[in-house]
Amino acid sequence: MGLMQIARLHFICLINYEGAINMLEYNINAMLEYLKNGFYSSHNYETTLKKYLIYVFSMIALTIFLIMGTNCAVDKYPLLSNILFCGVGLLLFNIIYLKLTDDVIVSAYIVLYFLFSLMFYLVYSGGVSGTGPLWTFTLPPVVLFIHGLKKGLIELLIFLLITIGMFFIKDGMFLDTSYTYEFKIRLVLILLVVIMLSSLYQYTREISMRRMQKLQKDLEFFLRRDPLTGLYNRRGYNHNIPNIEKSAYGAILMCDIDHFKKVNDNYGHDAGDYVLQAISKMIRENIRMQDLTVRWGGEEFFIFLSEVTLSEAYLISEKLRKKIEHTSIPYNNQLIDVTMSIGISIVEKDIPLNEAIKNADSAMYLSKTRGRNQTTKP
Repeated sequence: MGLMQIARLHFICLINYEGAINMLEYNINAMLEYLKNGFYSSHNYETTLKKYLIYVFSMIALTIFLIMGTNCAVDKYPLLSNILFCGVGLLLFNIIYLKLTDDVIVSAYIVLYFLFSLMFYLVYSGGVSGTGPLWTFTLPPVVLFIHGLKKGLIELLIFLLITIGMFFIKDGMFLDTSYTYEFKIRLVLILLVVIMLSSLYQYTREISMRRMQKLQKDLEFFLRRDPLTGLYNRRGYNHNIPNIEKSAYGAILMCDIDHFKKVNDNYGHDAGDYVLQAISKMIRENIRMQDLTVRWGGEEFFIFLSEVTLSEAYLISEKLRKKIEHTSIPYNNQLIDVTMSIGISIVEKDIPLNEAIKNADSAMYLSKTRGRNQTTKP
């Protein structure tokens, strides 16, 4: 839709009252959707929360500054009025900047250092009827949340020290107004208490956040692992696909324990589980740390060997197969002997991963049809 068509649509809608209301509602919803897309685009929870806070704070502060600036203009406080109107423009710029660049760090500095500057001016000038310094109580929670406990606390203590200096050095020579001694003492003490309480809250919040992040990592770890063998499951495989595709070349081994059903039938399902655990342990001991092993399903295993040639993959496969063949697995005073059939395929940039898996799977079934307990390569 072109600009002329949009203008014509607005004109038609604005002809009647109902159309005007509908168009206003449409524009408000569009603006809210625009802002929503701004802060929900991040995948990091903490960053998303900070973006949300900056948006909300900027919108609220913009509204308050606009009202206060208008009141100051009416009450003939021109300098304060101009500062507040400049703040409106800066906050509006910050909203647009954050939306376009997604730069939380710079946007946070814009908000906080403007806020610090405004608080210094309010302490210096007294604001309206000497009440300006009371706005300093809004600083601690915002600063500590956006800049964290350590950096935020340093900034707040510097602000407090400068404020004390403005109040008490040479009887307020750095002030454009006068405060009673009792007011200055009480304001400093209350601001210190607010800083301490906000710091305590921020400390507990950061501790809780770290615990939540650890729990999330632990949960993700267990969700990506097979609970019986400790190897990756299909979910873990999907998570590691980018790492596989990032490798310049490599090889896939599709492995299947021969006659595994007989193990369950002859020794019981608990014995079958124990065999799977023992085989998984042998696989881990015979591949490198950078390689990937997945319990593909049942008694089948997927192994990705990064940056190996076909001949190297074959040697690794045969070493693993012979290790399993010549290892008797002890279980309840019995020895269980199993073998494994393996198929190999090459992974390269011009071979899709799914195709390489199918090739390895076909090679493995070829090992089965040829008599089992062997490795088949292309």
